[in-house]
Amino acid sequence: MAKKYRIQNKNLGTSPGTLTYIGEEVQYATKISLIEYNEFFCKESKLKKLIECKIEDKPDEIIWLNVDGIHEPKVVETIGHVYGLHPLVMEDIVNTQQKPKFEYFNEDQLFLTLKMIEYNPHTRDIEVEHLNFILGHKYLISFQEERNRDVFENVKIRLKASAGKTRKNGSDYLLYALMDLVVDNYFLVLEKIGEDLERLEEEIIHSARQRSLNELYQMKREVMLMRKIVFPLREMLVGLIREEAPLITENTTIYLRDVYDHVSQVLETIDSYRELITSLMDLYLSQVSNKMNNVMKVLTVISVIFIPLTFLAGIYGMNFDNMPELHWHYGYYGVWGIMIALVIVMLLWFKRKDWL
Repeated sequence: MAKKYRIQNKNLGTSPGTLTYIGEEVQYATKISLIEYNEFFCKESKLKKLIECKIEDKPDEIIWLNVDGIHEPKVVETIGHVYGLHPLVMEDIVNTQQKPKFEYFNEDQLFLTLKMIEYNPHTRDIEVEHLNFILGHKYLISFQEERNRDVFENVKIRLKASAGKTRKNGSDYLLYALMDLVVDNYFLVLEKIGEDLERLEEEIIHSARQRSLNELYQMKREVMLMRKIVFPLREMLVGLIREEAPLITENTTIYLRDVYDHVSQVLETIDSYRELITSLMDLYLSQVSNKMNNVMKVLTVISVIFIPLTFLAGIYGMNFDNMPELHWHYGYYGVWGIMIALVIVMLLWFKRKDWL
């Protein structure tokens, strides 16, 4: 998956449509795969030449071109020329900072961009991957960042196994299936965040440490990042559902409403986690304050106990000749007895007042 989401401004000052890759450095070459399918068969092939990307339209087949890697602008530009993509679309494809959105071009192409996210359990960071889709009549082109695994693997498995409705519907339903996969992954990330929040709550209740507060601030930052990613996606889905999109059938629109409901649920969970993190921070401060009060109470009790003892030690430490107790045979033991008795009486008194 992608590395941590950071803002970069490599394309400032360039003309619109200039292809400049904005993202983490990638050392691997772009991989392109082609899947052709219909209700009765499914075939996947790896493309070694960009000229092979152009596939003749087949009325009884759906074509899915998956480009794994957007770090090579020349590759994206070549595919864009083959399929007649607008220069601004290609610019957004190689810009990993582009927020989720959709646009129509010439009513025969629908461009969408959104984010796949994954929770790293070791660093507790949310890792973001930039995804783009070009929906056309009987074809779909997907772009994803080059990573260790294919985020669309589950959909490919369903296609090859002829499981579900994907092979029985058009390219718009394939787009829905991929978007649904992305949104389902949001729930997995939220589940991991929820588990970490429960763990932190237990740690703070038992022992409030600075490390717990640092983790809370980190998780707050990650939850805010996730909200910035998911919130535009909901607005995008609202636009897709309300507009009479020629490339999206009425049947697929119903499924997109289900994705919208899931995204709304994700946002509600994110907001609840934000409130929970704030509550845990207040709990941490309260625990620290209580701990400090307990420490101060113990120190105060010790100080109160030693005040009369210090007073007695000060008096009998003056060594005046006219102090009769200094020449008394049992004077030393008597002073010790008085001190011990004072300590016992004060401890019993503090215990009775529930100060200890």
